[in-house]
Amino acid sequence: MNVVFTSHRVEFIEEFEKEAVKYNVIILEEPPNELLFSYFEGKIPKNEYLDKIDTTFPKYNSLYLELLKKLYLEGIKILQIEPYLEKLNEIYRLIENGVVGGDDRVRRMEKKATKAWIEYQEAFIKKDFDELVEKTIKFARVDAERFVIRDEMRAEKIAEVVDSINSEVLIEAGQIHILLPSMLEDYGFNVSTKSIPSEVAKRLGYNWTFNPGSELTIKYMTGEEVSESYEKVTAARALVYISMISKEEMLPSDEQKYPHLIDELKITNFVNSLDYERCKKIFEKIWL
Repeated sequence: MNVVFTSHRVEFIEEFEKEAVKYNVIILEEPPNELLFSYFEGKIPKNEYLDKIDTTFPKYNSLYLELLKKLYLEGIKILQIEPYLEKLNEIYRLIENGVVGGDDRVRRMEKKATKAWIEYQEAFIKKDFDELVEKTIKFARVDAERFVIRDEMRAEKIAEVVDSINSEVLIEAGQIHILLPSMLEDYGFNVSTKSIPSEVAKRLGYNWTFNPGSELTIKYMTGEEVSESYEKVTAARALVYISMISKEEMLPSDEQKYPHLIDELKITNFVNSLDYERCKKIFEKIWL
């Protein structure tokens, strides 16, 4: 099996397709949704499906859906496996019906993550940079714990399903899910990996690296010991990064085929050159 790391960018769809056509089975990083197959089979229009999902990348989702439909009609088996999000959706459905229930592990994790996220948002509203750095660190720790659980649950479910499939499998994964391959290897699978953003960056002559927020989260995910000074400066850089990065969905053009990737790499390289005080000054200049 091959774990293919990618992100929700239009510029990577063609790269993903080149890899996907090599496989008979593709496992998507999303919870089961029968409407997807209704769209594949022409029972509902694309817009009806898109209206039912929550997305901040509408153009990407539209084009990616078209690609998946094309692959499906060519005979490639499409599976949706993301048990953490599946269980989270069930918790939300129960809440809508006035019931507290569902998977206890997921419910406790989400309660913890929501608390950390609210504290982060409150600090952001106050624009107190030093407090915001501390809340960023706290949230990164909690988010790392959640990513580990998500990868554990997904690896277990994939192992269960793939055992009954006599075929080569491509597994879609977000870039931060770096623990998934080793977790799948623990189930006895031979696992290869491919990072589309990293390979494209190298092809363009850039040294690809995670942005500071993801870098800090990954340190916590892997249990690597980090100093307090490292935590603070990396969190500070992460705050400048999210303040500078484009929030709009950018599309490839003749002039720039990979607009998001170039934007992210340039800003990451810039913020990684900053010390704590310089980060603070830039953040305050942007927001105050």
